[in-house]
Amino acid sequence: MPHRGRLASSVSVVIPVLNASRTLPLLFEALDCLAPAPREVVLVDNGSSDESLSLLRSFAGAKSGRARVLQEPKRGATAARNAGIRDAAGDIIAFTDADCSPDPAWLTHLTAPYQDPSVGAVAGRVMGAPAETALEIFSALYTLRLPETPSRHREWTPRAGGFPTANFSVRRVLANELGGFDERVVIYGEDYDFCARLYERGVTIAYVPEAAVVHHHRVTVGGMMKQAFGFGRGHAFLFRRHGAGLWMDLPGRHLDWRSSPVHAWLDFASADKKVLAILIASLLYPPLIGLLAFYALYLVGSTERRARRAQMKASVWTSTKLAWFLILKSASLTAGRWWGSVIHRAPCL
Repeated sequence: MPHRGRLASSVSVVIPVLNASRTLPLLFEALDCLAPAPREVVLVDNGSSDESLSLLRSFAGAKSGRARVLQEPKRGATAARNAGIRDAAGDIIAFTDADCSPDPAWLTHLTAPYQDPSVGAVAGRVMGAPAETALEIFSALYTLRLPETPSRHREWTPRAGGFPTANFSVRRVLANELGGFDERVVIYGEDYDFCARLYERGVTIAYVPEAAVVHHHRVTVGGMMKQAFGFGRGHAFLFRRHGAGLWMDLPGRHLDWRSSPVHAWLDFASADKKVLAILIASLLYPPLIGLLAFYALYLVGSTERRARRAQMKASVWTSTKLAWFLILKSASLTAGRWWGSVIHRAPCL
């Protein structure tokens, strides 16, 4: 049974909401099971056009003042979260999303590191909901994957130190000092930017995998590709603002040269770029096009092994779909990085 003692500090849970009627009942059920319960839950509707707002009001009305609904007309998760920050009264602000379900002991684990005064923020693990379709399995295996071991971080780099607001908390005084999230970033990258700005103030962020939330992943190919494109565009923004040196991802190896006079973040290890390399090589020597078949078989086997390690069942047909989704997602991520490199003037390819 989860510990039901008092939290070391009072906690306000802030949740932005936009057209989330499909997952809100699961969120409400999880919030009702939190032990200990937070001081308050601040639900910020960001202009929903479905039943979300009425569902939020119904939930808040049953909580005797322990939950309330705000409406933020300025679109974007950053604006919604900032509205929640301004309204929150707790010493700690904990964030999750409307498509997430926190574990009952979420706040116990998420607040424990604050006993150390050097810790200014704490992040938890995001886990995929039980998957049924091939796309749900893929999203659970390749989206928001965080490690299983705890850690502490004092800087943002292209490979570490950034955490999603799907499972994140911060001391309210620090959130106010930073002015909240950067509202110029409507979505994708604003959470990692927030982490980087905390580090610039000398703050330590603790990562606690025991503080878990279940994420209900996107269920359409188009939604998955749009999200990947946004992540890629966000990579360029983050590198422009906080990156330095030369960072390279190669097949089986990562290199970084922080003192390099050339500042760039280059990924040559993604699935789409390996396919592109084979296609380019086959223009010079046509028989090399046969390598595509071998690489496709490798991807099918690789995705099947990943699914097996995660204790998910994946047939050969399902693994073939997973391999195809991986190519689509990595191509969308690359397209986003290329576009981000143009608009943010930061080489991120």
